[in-house]
Amino acid sequence: MSSSFAAVIFDMDGLMFDSEAVYRRAWFHWVRQFGATMDDPTFHRFIGRNATSSRALLAELYGAQFDAGEFLRRTREHALAEVASAGVPEKPGLRPLLAFLEERGIPKAVATSTDRPIASRWLGGLLPGFGAVATGDEVARGKPAPDLFLLAAQRLGIAPVGCLALEDSAAGVQAAHAAGMTVVMVPDLVPPAPDIRALAAQVLPDLHAVRAWLGG
Repeated sequence: MSSSFAAVIFDMDGLMFDSEAVYRRAWFHWVRQFGATMDDPTFHRFIGRNATSSRALLAELYGAQFDAGEFLRRTREHALAEVASAGVPEKPGLRPLLAFLEERGIPKAVATSTDRPIASRWLGGLLPGFGAVATGDEVARGKPAPDLFLLAAQRLGIAPVGCLALEDSAAGVQAAHAAGMTVVMVPDLVPPAPDIRALAAQVLPDLHAVRAWLGG
């Protein structure tokens, strides 16, 4: 099936790396320091959003007096410190999938809501293997708008209709679908609702299964 796609575009957090769990620990720690509370359903609303969209939602949920910019700065530093100390775990099947695509000469890109400086640190030694990276600070509209995926495809020089997008979040699935791409969802923290599942060509348990699906 791999021959039917001209490129594969990866989300990063929650898809390539188990970083959503890192962010969750940071957010739950700092939201208490800022005098507020957060539960998992609320945290899940932020998955896939860029910083601008997250600031707007924080203001909506906690009011204008909540210093959203400082909160995001503190949580980002907290997450980076944890990664510097313990590393960020790769999702199962990531390396075999990357090798599979490399062997077949299929271009790869990353479309992540994370800002470029953080994304570059997360990707580390994997970065040279990607033909393009599009980050949340480079587009006016974050996911679920299609801008990130369209920018990644543009930088690869490949039409969106020829791209396969791999996503873990509802916002990401919506964004890739709106960009005109085929989407495979590999859920991370939140299982897909029926309307999100309907937008995906497949919902698969991990990246090993994505490799098997592409090879099958």
